[in-house]
Amino acid sequence: MRRARTAAMTGAALPFASLPMYDVSQLSAAWDRLWELVRAELAARGIEAALLLRRDAPHSRLWRDPDLLLGQTCGWPLVSQLGKAVVPFARFDFGLDTRKPGDYFSVFIRPHSAAPAMTLKPRELAPIFVDAATRIAVNGFESQSGYRVLGECLLEPMSIGRDRVVTTGGHLASIRAVARGEADLAAIDATTWQLALEHEPVAQDVAVVARSADAPGLPLITSARYADKAPILLDCLTAAAEKLGEADRAALHLRGVVSAFRADYEVLMRPPLGNFRSGPVP
Repeated sequence: MRRARTAAMTGAALPFASLPMYDVSQLSAAWDRLWELVRAELAARGIEAALLLRRDAPHSRLWRDPDLLLGQTCGWPLVSQLGKAVVPFARFDFGLDTRKPGDYFSVFIRPHSAAPAMTLKPRELAPIFVDAATRIAVNGFESQSGYRVLGECLLEPMSIGRDRVVTTGGHLASIRAVARGEADLAAIDATTWQLALEHEPVAQDVAVVARSADAPGLPLITSARYADKAPILLDCLTAAAEKLGEADRAALHLRGVVSAFRADYEVLMRPPLGNFRSGPVP
């Protein structure tokens, strides 16, 4: 309490947490309860942290905040932008059908009117990119699972005009765009797809036609300021996930926590990832 009062008196900020990547409105309370447990584990080890999860600023700003004690980012920003400003130390295991716990993949979706559900290889979707009438929904150009993964559909780098790309701002919005006929193809993070099937009715109006290769799941990070706390954070997060109530674990699809290292994500920089671009190929 003394340290918290001192921080308030001096204007110093307590270290904070932000877990935004799967924080849909229906699950916010469950994420809050997980953070309460993590915070209690940290307190037992003498580490104070802010009471509430931060949801008050853009992801990119929070990722770069030196007071970030526990955060979650996409793999591509980790390797392309954040550099040594953050330290990856863990990722959640959401129980996906992958070779290794903590990995994930993307599903490629099309409107039911265009194609029934099927199991294609991503490269069998290449004609969609060549067709000048095709519109492709992407959640954002810094997304691994919604943008760069589309490169798996192509043997060589290819660029299409921005007029054929529907920028949605989020995976759920991409699903809606395909369902409403505003786009003809999108790549969706597999965990988000699971959540959409449970909470987003329009997910029933699209068909999964292919899935990507496995990739390391979204990294949990801490600011470089707290790099020495990474092992403690891993222990606290693991303990909290184990203590989380069964209903919350089921709602979040949370199986557990696995360790992560920066080198795990170097694979995201290799072809064919990145083969698809909107705009000129450099």
